Amino acid sequence: MAAVPQPDSPPPKAANEPFRGVFSTQTQAFIGFGATKRKVKQNVQVYAEEQADGSYLLRSLNKHFIPSGKPRRVTREQLLSEYLPEPDLYMNKVVPMMRRARQYVDAGDAHRAEGELLSAEFEYKNALRVDEEHIRATFGLGLTYLDRGELDNARLVCRRIITLEAAFGEEHKHLFNEFGIKMRKHKMYDQALRYYFKAYRLSKTDDHLLYNIARTYFERDKPKLALKFLGMAQAINPAFPEAEALARAIERKALEETPLPSSGRSSARGF
Repeated sequence: MAAVPQPDSPPPKAANEPFRGVFSTQTQAFIGFGATKRKVKQNVQVYAEEQADGSYLLRSLNKHFIPSGKPRRVTREQLLSEYLPEPDLYMNKVVPMMRRARQYVDAGDAHRAEGELLSAEFEYKNALRVDEEHIRATFGLGLTYLDRGELDNARLVCRRIITLEAAFGEEHKHLFNEFGIKMRKHKMYDQALRYYFKAYRLSKTDDHLLYNIARTYFERDKPKLALKFLGMAQAINPAFPEAEALARAIERKALEETPLPSSGRSSARGF
């Protein structure tokens, strides 16, 4: 691709705010086969977000002008040399559509908080129609199904969440915990553990995550595994009262299930 003149820097941004914007570039592709094969130019538009280290994450725009797909990291120099800024597209299309998706999710959260679960489902689905990867909308829809006891639908949403790497980021930790706890309470142990271990691969120092794994194994009647992960949680956070309480519960259950030894007299009689 031929280089095009670029500005010296991205458009100005607010102090201490990461830069966000839309850029475009042209790529070449071949369509057709044999004698009909020909080269065409395609205009590719991406959403760019500045990172703490000065690099940029690029994501494609979907048909609703919402950033989607797996991000690609580029340097500032690559962004400026290979892409053209599209401020009008960003302000007139991308920002309004992202705001609309957020408004749908806010409305869904408000309805769910009031127990208006049908209305919550409607709003979350509105958000997912324009942004099928919206993390809060996906969690919200799953929580709504769990609140309604629709476990098959909740399992479908759980499988979707597992595929979304961004779902397990620190900013979604409260949603992650709520979702996992509700799955466990509905005895969806296999799904909850799959979900927890996906998060564990991304963050192995989260004491509450390890506690939740231990709690799930305890409820599945697997005390040895429960104690293993409980010990890992307490190694990270020794002052963890919930973990101490769970350890005592596991010990009590083990004592209750231990058969009493036979007395010597009964043994002599052959009982």
